[in-house]
Amino acid sequence: MVIVVGTTPDYIAKIHKRRPKDVAFLVSNNFHGHPLLSVVDNSRLIFTSFGNLNGIRRSVDLYLSENNIKPDGIACFDCESLIAASILAGYLGVPFPELDAVKKTRNKFELRKALNNAGIGTVDAIVASGPGEITDFFHGGNRDIVLKPLSGSGSELVFHCEDENEIVRAIKTMKEQLPKRRSNPLFKSIQNGASTKEVVDPCSHWLVEEFISGPEYSCDFVLHQGEVRIIRSTGKTPASDQTFGSVLAYTFPAAYPEGFSVERLCTILKDAATSLGFSRGHFMVDFVIRDDYPFILEMTPRPGGDSIPDLVEVATGVDLLTFHIDISSSHYSAPRDIPVPSEPFASINLFARNEGVITGLDVSRISALPNVRSVRLKKNVGDKISLPPDDYDNRIIAHCIVRLDPQMDLLSNYHRLHELLHVNMAD
Repeated sequence: MVIVVGTTPDYIAKIHKRRPKDVAFLVSNNFHGHPLLSVVDNSRLIFTSFGNLNGIRRSVDLYLSENNIKPDGIACFDCESLIAASILAGYLGVPFPELDAVKKTRNKFELRKALNNAGIGTVDAIVASGPGEITDFFHGGNRDIVLKPLSGSGSELVFHCEDENEIVRAIKTMKEQLPKRRSNPLFKSIQNGASTKEVVDPCSHWLVEEFISGPEYSCDFVLHQGEVRIIRSTGKTPASDQTFGSVLAYTFPAAYPEGFSVERLCTILKDAATSLGFSRGHFMVDFVIRDDYPFILEMTPRPGGDSIPDLVEVATGVDLLTFHIDISSSHYSAPRDIPVPSEPFASINLFARNEGVITGLDVSRISALPNVRSVRLKKNVGDKISLPPDDYDNRIIAHCIVRLDPQMDLLSNYHRLHELLHVNMAD
């Protein structure tokens, strides 16, 4: 039995459908009664409060005792649950990425510091809590900078600043928005360094880093018995009409620049993971390629999220979610390869253009296109749409998995899909 720690009802429903007998789910009390959980066997759900580690242990102990189960692994799909998952794995004596290493990845500055100390290319960065430190860093390097939360995810509150006016506006937004997220588990206080008990508040301290230009990619890899195997590589296309860092599409397989060495990438990923203190795990990495070198922006011991699992499954037939369940088991022996599709695919995000309540939604004209393989609605009639900087996840209406037509570029595909999307909104 593998226990999945702290994921969302959509993932729970999908995993349970495919693995109904050998996976249990540690679920936040906040999801009690969620409609998507109605299809899940109640005997596979362990409800608990994620704000109390002792409560988590008691909930799991009671469940295992009542069902006479011995767990053989812990899986986790969400950054905010990784520390709890690692602590629980240590308590149960089952494999999971090491706790001190997990803590480093939850603090973006500590991640960069560890990589720099190991001689692995990443961006220069500082932690700042006021404008003076930020402008000094900006002028000291004579470069564009990126301002972002220390422990957030995706493009949430990420700002590319090219001058002091943009820095001032970014700081103003961060000061207004971060305190509103204090109850969000992603923005809980985090450890300030591996060898100290001091913590830093991500709602009052920010990461400031150099901006590095180049094509961006994302990959999953497995570290097992001292070896790294990349199991999924995708390109990331930015959404130029959205906030900085927003993803218009993921492309699969990744089209790396000519001359780029995947073998060298594997070596760098292995060095990066071991320098952080990991000995095993399934990892997601974001990186930018400049001068044929992969500069690591993000590394975390969980599989890639967003629309990536849907994209890989449509293109290859492999379910990344249950793939991760297998990797998380103590019975896991060696990574298996995910096939590379013979033709390129993309998952394209369709963003809401306005705030409001959805009163009408129709994607039938999109579904009818010959190159569209799947349309997954993220919103339905009656849902409220809010936009950045108040909410970054809520703006995606759907993502579409398409087979890329060589006669039409990705941006043209995106505009055609948006033209065919029918959405009515009310204030």
